[in-house]
This record gives sequence, C-alpha cells and structure tokens, in this order.
Amino acid sequence: MGWFKKKSPKINKMLRDLECIGLTCRSDLNLERYSHLIKDRFSRNTYIHLLIELGSEIEIERDIFVSPSNDVWYLDTECIEGHGDYANLLRRIKEMIANELIIDDVCDEVDVDAGLAKIAFTVAGKSYEYSLMVNLDWMDRDIFRIFSVLLMEHGSDKRFFYSDIDQSLLVVLIDKQYYRKLNKLLNIFIPALCP
Repeated sequence: MGWFKKKSPKINKMLRDLECIGLTCRSDLNLERYSHLIKDRFSRNTYIHLLIELGSEIEIERDIFVSPSNDVWYLDTECIEGHGDYANLLRRIKEMIANELIIDDVCDEVDVDAGLAKIAFTVAGKSYEYSLMVNLDWMDRDIFRIFSVLLMEHGSDKRFFYSDIDQSLLVVLIDKQYYRKLNKLLNIFIPALCP
C-alpha cells in the first residue's frame, strides 16, 4: 500500500487539485469556522487522508453532524442491522446527488435474519424498488451502481466511484470524465458502474 507513504502537496493545493475534478467542500458550511476539526484529525498530507476527512462527519453543534463535502463519503460498510439502515444510506446519497436528481419517498425493508433487504424511492414521480444482497450486517455496494445507472438515465454525467478501505468505503461522486484524473491523484477507485 504505497499510497500511504507517498508525500503529497500541502492541504490548500490538494483541495484545489480535488476541486479541479469536481470534489468540493460544501458551500453552505463555513469550513473556516470548523477547519480546526478537520486539521486536528488530518495528520498526514496525503490525498487519501484528506478525502477521508472530507467524507467523514464532523460535529458542528452538539449532536449535529455534517459532512464537509457532498461529493465525498467515507462510511463503515458494516452498518445494516434492520429497518431504517438503508433509508439512512439513501438520505446521504440523496444529499450527494441533489443537484442531479431529486429523490423522494425514501424507505427500506430490512430483515437480516430472513435474508431480506429492499429499498424504494421515487425520482421525478416514478417509483423504483430494488432488492439488495444480504450478507450479515454488511451493506450491498450495488446501491452505488443503482444510482449511477439512474444518473446516466436522467442525462447526468456524474457517477459514483469507490474504494474499499478496511471495512469502510471511500465513495466519490464526480463527472465520469474526471475518473482518470482522480486516479492520477490517487489510484484506488473503481467505478460503481462498469462501462
């Protein structure tokens, strides 16, 4: 895993590099006010660590957590225990794709013991329902393929790309044309939707 050892430019240049491929900080969040939270946890000057911080939640007020970026998500994949867990994931995906698709009526049906996991939602008034694979309490990564297909079908050039990091997943949502540039910065991502 040589990418952990490789030294990268300073944080401001790294943020500019990420912005050039569409990975930005939230405009509705005054990150200057919370930058100490990110910098305190951001101990290594590498793209992977910066992306992890941009995709992790920070507490901006007591019990109020937000992600610094709507283009990056760092999540624990061992997160499905029952009803509502996939709906929570869908709400975060809804935030990420809000400029591309409007998702409403989010719900799930999960019974891990019975091997059942379903998600349902609407896009532009059309109802969608998908069955997902059940593997103990691990989430089904196919959810990102599902939304990449929906983005494509609705004329968006945005797609999900992800990388497994231990039991976590680092997910980015970028214009598909920037995939090669992303991998030049950090060659760990695979497309959720194979061409």
